[in-house]
Amino acid sequence: MTGTDLLDRIKKICVELSGQTVDAAHYVINNADDIPFYTMREVARRASIQPVSLVRLAQKLGFAGYGEFRQQFIDATQERNQRDRQSISRNESSARTLITEMGKSSGLKDFVDSFFATELAVVEQARSHLSEEKLANAVEVLVHAPKIYVIGRRTAFTPAFTLAYTLQKARPNIVLLDVPGGAPEGALDDIRPGDAFVGVTFAPFNRLVHRLTEKASHAGAKVIAITDSFAAPISKFAGPLHFVAQSSGRAFPESALGAIAISNILAALTISKLGEVAQHRIRENERFLVNSGEYLLSNGPKKRRRASEKS
Repeated sequence: MTGTDLLDRIKKICVELSGQTVDAAHYVINNADDIPFYTMREVARRASIQPVSLVRLAQKLGFAGYGEFRQQFIDATQERNQRDRQSISRNESSARTLITEMGKSSGLKDFVDSFFATELAVVEQARSHLSEEKLANAVEVLVHAPKIYVIGRRTAFTPAFTLAYTLQKARPNIVLLDVPGGAPEGALDDIRPGDAFVGVTFAPFNRLVHRLTEKASHAGAKVIAITDSFAAPISKFAGPLHFVAQSSGRAFPESALGAIAISNILAALTISKLGEVAQHRIRENERFLVNSGEYLLSNGPKKRRRASEKS
């Protein structure tokens, strides 16, 4: 069993748990990297629970005791180290896979059908990891935070931009940390407790996104993370507001569809929650864009005919 498989199992049984066993499950999900390195009593202390709750969680998952449960995370640490080494060359690997798959397919149609089926599976898996509680809590943050900062680098930029662009239509004080001068950290000097910070990153996880997420967390901002792994390092800052969408589809170098879908659902729910306030702001924005000539409209103003044409 991989570390991700075990975390998926814990997430699925959360609804069956009660009392501090639920707290134990939540702590393990959000702090999986801690489990291999600390004793059961230390983990319990950090999670503010009784050690027996960790034993009950382990037994609920079918393990004889906590030691066997912990060993799974020790093995998973080695697995993640191997994954990190592999993720460094994932571009080359993705290209090789595309070339090989195209060579094996019986034609362009088969390749296209397989491509779209795989990409749809990416979105479906992202949906399977969502819960109403997590979405509702994230939306509360996006609605009420005085200011929202968003960052995503390289392929993760697309879902980050999607979220920032859409939220900016619906509410003020949205900051996309993407500066041509190469100093996106400058805007974080003004971050305050209660602000929101959304970090989007895929393996191999971006060092700058991690550093800025850490800075935002230490400043008292509420962190939302969108990644492609439960083991993403920034998950410890996001806690229960960590959204996971796999990126291993057919797209090169990786699929951002799952993360984009999460960005879209967060924006849609935020707009719905803001209600008339968002609708008014969106209406004014669209009116400005239309009047500015941004759109090529078929019913635009007609040119005045010259005098010679009239006669």
